[in-house]
Amino acid sequence: MSLRHAILGVLEFQPMHGYALQCVLEEGISYFWPVNLPAIYPCLKRLEQEGLVTHETEASLEGRPNRKVCTVTAAGREELARWRREPPESDVPRFRNELFLKLLFSRRENLPDTREWIEREEAQCAKRLAALRGRIEQGEAQPLFVRFLRESGQAHLELHVERLRHLRSQIDEILSPDPDPDPRRDEQPMGLGLEV
Repeated sequence: MSLRHAILGVLEFQPMHGYALQCVLEEGISYFWPVNLPAIYPCLKRLEQEGLVTHETEASLEGRPNRKVCTVTAAGREELARWRREPPESDVPRFRNELFLKLLFSRRENLPDTREWIEREEAQCAKRLAALRGRIEQGEAQPLFVRFLRESGQAHLELHVERLRHLRSQIDEILSPDPDPDPRRDEQPMGLGLEV
């Protein structure tokens, strides 16, 4: 999915200014598709140059700059309709997480830092999970796909938090004092053991 289609999709439902669009994208789709927030404004500008989006200037409160309220044009709706008919680019979801890469190449000497990073990610995921649960439990009628995406995001975050807690407990065991330490264990990789 491209950012341009995410923007067109949101604006098709409701015209809005850039900051509101940024909030909707961050809260609405970041559970399954990471949003590059700094790229929103340049993308809006390109969409307008291509005639897919137009804007009207709206006066803001005193002391604040005026806002550009963006709207999808007929050409933008046609582009969105064309994109909806195309199959997704990938059938298998991909997951990028720098922590996972660090885990893959971690060594015992890095474990205290690694444990801290895991704990931080666990806390961030738990916070996002609580917010997502709140949206799901609001009791309001939610469109079928919105509910599906939110529940899928919840399931993913619950599993991720559970696995992080399990990994943290395993690291705690490794870091506990060993009565008979093997001096070679500090040199052993904790992640990827490549043999060349």
